[in-house]
Amino acid sequence: MYVVSQVDESKYKKVSEAFSDYFKSTKEQVLQGSGGVLKGHKQGLPEPIMPNPSNKTLEKIQTEAETAFQEYISKGTLSIKKKNDEVILTLSEKLMFPSGKADMQLAAYPVLDTVAAILTGIPFQLSIDGHTDDAPIRTYRFESNWHLSIARAMSVGYYLIQRGITEHNLMIRGFGSQRPVSDNTTEEGRAKNRRVDITISRMSHDVPITEGYNKPDSTGK
Repeated sequence: MYVVSQVDESKYKKVSEAFSDYFKSTKEQVLQGSGGVLKGHKQGLPEPIMPNPSNKTLEKIQTEAETAFQEYISKGTLSIKKKNDEVILTLSEKLMFPSGKADMQLAAYPVLDTVAAILTGIPFQLSIDGHTDDAPIRTYRFESNWHLSIARAMSVGYYLIQRGITEHNLMIRGFGSQRPVSDNTTEEGRAKNRRVDITISRMSHDVPITEGYNKPDSTGK
């Protein structure tokens, strides 16, 4: 038994010395309390992927829209103007809707697809405003011009949301005949008043935030 214990102790010392040599502190090992420097490696942690915010200005948006809609502008079915810190796209009823209805006609879809392509991802406020002339309307679907104007604005706004516009940056409003841009005593003037305006403006400080509100889960609850 004594001989066996001596052999085991000898083996133990050799193993212990081997481990001690292997883990011996060097000048570069900062974890052992020395003054070394822990070296980095270019292939270590990947670089973070930072968001790529749009750098479009209102002037850039106006230029893109004027180029894309040159044909419609020349026909008078769409207009673009800059007012103070806003760019306003005016879509005529003739381009967008059948008379007295809020269901968009086929010609409206490529126009709104282009609008969405220009505006998607920009940090601006979008207002979709429906307008009518002052001729009274009362149908089974629309009780007044107020109802028609908001329905048209909703059709345009919701389609843009489906095409990638952030709904938190978007307002949908209907003004009926309250904001005419032309005289309602002529057919030409009434036609100009029947429109949907898309106003692009800088985000206001009083826009309500969405943080702190419960968001629905995947089941909609």
